[in-house]
Amino acid sequence: MNKKKPRILIIRCGLLGDTIDSTAVVKPLVEYYGNDLEIEWVTKPNLKDLFMFDRRITPLFVRFTKLPLLFNFDKLKIIIKSYLKPYDAVINLEIGNKFISLAKFTKANVKAGLPNNFIAENRLGEHRVQHQLRIIKSCYTELEINQTYPYLVGSGISIKKKYNLHNDYIVMCPTNSKFKKKNHRGFRAWPLDNWNKLIGKVLDKTNLDIVITGGKNEKEFIDQLEVKNSRIHNLCGKTSIPNLVDIMKGSRSVIANDSGSVHVAGVSSPRVIALHGPTPFKQTGPYGNGQNKIIEANLNLKCSPCYNTDAIKLCHSNKCMIDLSPNIIFKYIIE
Repeated sequence: MNKKKPRILIIRCGLLGDTIDSTAVVKPLVEYYGNDLEIEWVTKPNLKDLFMFDRRITPLFVRFTKLPLLFNFDKLKIIIKSYLKPYDAVINLEIGNKFISLAKFTKANVKAGLPNNFIAENRLGEHRVQHQLRIIKSCYTELEINQTYPYLVGSGISIKKKYNLHNDYIVMCPTNSKFKKKNHRGFRAWPLDNWNKLIGKVLDKTNLDIVITGGKNEKEFIDQLEVKNSRIHNLCGKTSIPNLVDIMKGSRSVIANDSGSVHVAGVSSPRVIALHGPTPFKQTGPYGNGQNKIIEANLNLKCSPCYNTDAIKLCHSNKCMIDLSPNIIFKYIIE
């Protein structure tokens, strides 16, 4: 008689960076349940290829996450199926209200997170990854979480051959999820003029090639950069997330705004230069993979970080990012 494989549901339906950080919970759960653990992960349709090459994880897509349960077919389908085949555990890594009903009514032997127990975030100096690990630790007290990091599985193909990357190269990620915002919501972005100056400096003073990355919806923005050079590979809109993992893994370093891309770099690249100003690096910056180097490029102004506070709404200069000189970033690149 075949032994029933353990099966759990993870609810974490955020943006790319949020979801990557949450993958830190996978290793301790696999160590607890065994290598044949099957994980179903509630996520957004735009992240459909995130777990493409991870055989342990099956994504379950939920659209219209704010819809009440009775009108959300995606959530109802998960609940109904759980009564036919209950989960060993439901782990709700969300701290908002949008998935409480899903976690409550899905049938499982163990339930971690809301609505069963609330684990508050934002302890002083605590990273988001550590908060997610505390949620699972609340139900699995024997778990070992000290040497646990986020991870992603790349495509495993020859990236250099696919994208014609034959020289040493660095990766630049100039956008973030708020890049179209003209108000304080867009203050996370390093200005285009700074990116252009950095590109010129790298081309003039090193032999490194430059890979530019971004999503399809960011092409218009990326095209404003001065990228017409044989040493610049503009891959905006041309890579999947697993391909991006492999590209960053083969790079000398990655330079990125506070964005989903910097979290891909955090689990992939040997060296990450994270451009930070208004957002709290200690809480939301790239966590690393335990073997790479994460550099916070920050002017450390007294008013930083100010994101999600009244201070950023009153700021009209965005000084922390505008004055973050390309010369500073270049020094990190050539260290």
